[in-house]
Amino acid sequence: MTALGEAAEALAEDSAGTESPTYLYWMDAGELQVMEARVYTELHRPLRAVPLLADVLGRYDASHARELALYLSWLAVAYADANEPEAAAQTAGRMLALGQSGSERTAERTRIVLDRLRAFRDVPEVAELLAS
Repeated sequence: MTALGEAAEALAEDSAGTESPTYLYWMDAGELQVMEARVYTELHRPLRAVPLLADVLGRYDASHARELALYLSWLAVAYADANEPEAAAQTAGRMLALGQSGSERTAERTRIVLDRLRAFRDVPEVAELLAS
């Protein structure tokens, strides 16, 4: 969390008249928000992760299908951690609809999400997703 705070400060200090660090070609406030949410997801803090991910994904460019699928995977896990299996299944369905795009990382995140959802296999929405 300290590193994320420092990254937010560095991002805020970036301005038109200064030389930007090279990583800022892809890093913006939305991407930093995703990173923060991913940390909360890994710490099993879904009440913090879900609002951050839902916010940034609500305005995320759908043409970046691989990144969107990855970010949806963290949201699905956060919903599962929050004991919201229906929302987790719906989010995982969106993730799967984007396809794998040949990405090993996306394939691995898909395995993680589906493994996490198996704990809720008695929930109709989850059972339907797992069967498909």
